[in-house]
Amino acid sequence: TAAALGILLVGAERVFLSIIIGAVAAALIIALHIVVPRDTGYIPATRLFYGSFVINVLAGSTLLYAIIFYAVRQFTRAEERAEREHQRSESLLVNILPPTVAERLKDRTGSEIADAYPEASILFADMGGFTARASDTTPEELVRFLNGVYTKLDSLVERHGLEKIKTTGDAYMVVSGVPEPRPNHAAELADLALDMRDALAGLTDPKGRAVPVRIGIASGPVVAGVVGTRKFFYDVWGDAVNTASRMESTGEAGKIQVAPATRELLAGRFELQERGIIEVRGKGPMQTCFLIGRKREAPETA
Repeated sequence: TAAALGILLVGAERVFLSIIIGAVAAALIIALHIVVPRDTGYIPATRLFYGSFVINVLAGSTLLYAIIFYAVRQFTRAEERAEREHQRSESLLVNILPPTVAERLKDRTGSEIADAYPEASILFADMGGFTARASDTTPEELVRFLNGVYTKLDSLVERHGLEKIKTTGDAYMVVSGVPEPRPNHAAELADLALDMRDALAGLTDPKGRAVPVRIGIASGPVVAGVVGTRKFFYDVWGDAVNTASRMESTGEAGKIQVAPATRELLAGRFELQERGIIEVRGKGPMQTCFLIGRKREAPETA
């Protein structure tokens, strides 16, 4: 019993300490049995075989110790495995969702995670001719190519502190101002767009063919939330999202097309080139422009 109690008190990881406690307890039992008088006058004295007694005490203590140690050790290992799985789940959750949204998802009590944002900017980037490339490229080459492109873009998004929403085929979606509101959401997304354009300039596929990249940006109110149960994901919806997608699809290779609302937010801080009025599906005629670069500050004059 003392051996088992030693394991329970100090834990299975302190095996030597629990052995010492058990050994001391066994020694005390043996010593007391030898030292304390056996004939008290109430119970007749019996002959004692000290050798057998010692063996029984040690064998019983050792067996009990081994059983309890094994049980406690298995329980500890199960706890460690559960903790590792929990940490892995936490890591995966943060990789799938924005950190603040992941925390809300863990703490929610059944209510939906959905928020309205009056101001945000959305970016879509797309590689032209993806379907044709996918049909004449091996799966390994295609996945390796896309992984290289998306890894590069993910690094840029992380460096700018913005939020990647998803990739669909060769389409890449980023949002600024969600889930954390940003007063300069359009300018910060424009900075990212310029870096993305430069990073993907001269991009070639596994066959050595040039890969044209189009980028579109739009701004406006959106709704964001988590949908799904087992395979849940964080997404953004709204007219600005649709407009940003149209800006990309009607854009030109190697250029960043900007919707009117975003143009107003970028004016004065970025170089913009008017494109003119174009027909946008679902929107009708729309006056758009191209984002050229960051506007340089005029040198001070004496």
